[in-house]
Amino acid sequence: MFANGDVLIQKFGGSSMGSVERIKRVAERIAEKARRGLRLVVVVSAMGDTTDDLISLMNKMTPLPERRELDHIMATGEMVSASLAAAALTDLGIRARSFNAYNLQLLSELQGDDYNIVKIGRAAQLAGFLEPGSVAVVAGFQGITQDGDLTTLGRGGSDLTAVVLARELGQKVCEKYTDEDGIYTADPRVIPDARKVWHLSYDEMLTLAGFGNGILHPRAISSARDCQIRIHVRSSFSTAEGSVVGPDGDDQIAVKSITCDQKFVYVRIHGVDRPDDQFFSELAGLPFKPAVQQFKSFNNMKGSLRIGFRRSDAFVAIPFCWEQAARMNAEEVDCFANLTTLSLIGCGLINNSGLAATFSRTLGDLIPVVEQHESIRLSYAFEKNDVKTAMEALHRAITTQHGSAA
Repeated sequence: MFANGDVLIQKFGGSSMGSVERIKRVAERIAEKARRGLRLVVVVSAMGDTTDDLISLMNKMTPLPERRELDHIMATGEMVSASLAAAALTDLGIRARSFNAYNLQLLSELQGDDYNIVKIGRAAQLAGFLEPGSVAVVAGFQGITQDGDLTTLGRGGSDLTAVVLARELGQKVCEKYTDEDGIYTADPRVIPDARKVWHLSYDEMLTLAGFGNGILHPRAISSARDCQIRIHVRSSFSTAEGSVVGPDGDDQIAVKSITCDQKFVYVRIHGVDRPDDQFFSELAGLPFKPAVQQFKSFNNMKGSLRIGFRRSDAFVAIPFCWEQAARMNAEEVDCFANLTTLSLIGCGLINNSGLAATFSRTLGDLIPVVEQHESIRLSYAFEKNDVKTAMEALHRAITTQHGSAA
C-alpha cells in the first residue's frame, strides 16, 4: 500500500488532548510535519478524564450496565477528540479529516476479555485520502463487530489502534506521544534521579507493562513485536528524543527498569509437599496465569508454596488456593493483600542467578515476603513500610550498572 517511511503514524494520549488549548498545541506540532509534505495518520485518545466521566455517567443510570451500552458511550470520547483535532488542523490550513471505527470499518473480535482489531475494512479509502501533506485523525480505542456494534479495546487501547494502522499501511515505526518523554529506570515521580532508557526489547517492555509500567498497552507491544514495528515513546510537550521499543533493545544494559505494582495478591500455603502433577494440571485450567508461582523447601519433607495473582482474579484464585491447601494437607495458609511488588526487568537477568543474587544483597536486612526470578524479571513483594527503602536500594544498583555500561 505504501513503502515503509511514506506515512508517519503518531498517537497522542489523553493528557496531550486534555483541553482545547492542548489540542491546538498538538495540531501545531502535527501541522509542522504536514507542511513538509508528509502523510500523517494521527490516532487520538479521549480528552483527559473523559472516559472516566462517561463511565461515571453510565453508573448513575445503573450500577451494572450491559457491556454493549457501556462500550457505545465510552467510544464517543475518542470521536470528540478526533473531530476537534481535525478541525484545529483545518483551521491551520492543513488538509485533515477525522475517521472512526465506522467509516474505517475497524472490525474487532473478542479475544479473551477484550476486543482486538482484526481487520481494517476500508484501508484503501484511508490510503486514498493520504495525499502528501494530508492528516487522517483516527479515533482510537474502538472497533465494530460484524453486527455493527461499537466495541472498545481496553484501557490504553488507542496504542493498539496506532500499531494496527502502522501494520496495515506498511510502516515500521509508530510514535507514541504522552506526558512522559520515554521509559525510565524508575518512575521519576517516585525516584527523582531516574534515568531515561533509550532502547528496550519488545519482551522487556511487555514485561514492564505487565508489572506496573502503564506507558504502553500490552497488546500494542505484542502486536508490534509480531510485525516488527518499532514504537518510539516521546513527550507531547517537548521535542526531545524518547525511548525506542524494538526487536534488539540494548544488551549492554542488563536491567532496564524497576516497576512498582500494588495490584497483586499473594497466598502462602505452608507445610506442604512439592506440588504434584494434579496441582499443575488444575493450575493450567484456571482462566488466568499466576504472576508468581514459587516453592521453597524448608526440610526434606515439607515446604512453602507461594502463588501471586492480580486482584481482579482473586474471586477465582483464592478458592483455588484453599482447595489445593486442603488437598495437600497444608499446615497453614496466609493471604497477603496489601503487599507492594517491585520488579527489576532486563535481558541480562535471563538465567543469571549471580546477577539476581547481587541485587538481592543490596536489600541488606530487608526481607521480602516473596521473591521470584523468572526469565528477564526479578520480583520482590514487600510490606508497605519497607517499599521506599527497598526501591531506593534496588534503583541505586540499577543505575550503577547503567553507568558501567555507558
